[in-house]
Amino acid sequence: MSNHISDAAEAIRIYRDKDVVEKGFHRIKHSLGLDRLRVHSQQAMESKVFIGFIALIVSSHMHRVMLEEKLYKTMTMKELIRTMEKLRTQVIDGRRILFPMTKRQREIYQAFGVRPPV
Repeated sequence: MSNHISDAAEAIRIYRDKDVVEKGFHRIKHSLGLDRLRVHSQQAMESKVFIGFIALIVSSHMHRVMLEEKLYKTMTMKELIRTMEKLRTQVIDGRRILFPMTKRQREIYQAFGVRPPV
């Protein structure tokens, strides 16, 4: 396809579009643990790939929000996930109690347009 392109701007646009797709596949293979499927049945393989694509969609959305909200200036995606993993709740006498949220966790909720749990 690139052999027929004479405009440099068009070539760069095509290259960047291709790069996005390649990075998505790299992310699904390596970051999401789908580089080797290691399953024993067709159904298990299909299920694992399906979950991998759902995870890719979620991580791509997170990446887009982080870019738009300029969260990458203060944290990586791994740091964002680790920060949110620290959220804890406890059930006492049938009531769910949320441990106090940090300022950073509130900022993440706000950036994603999600109302923090009460």
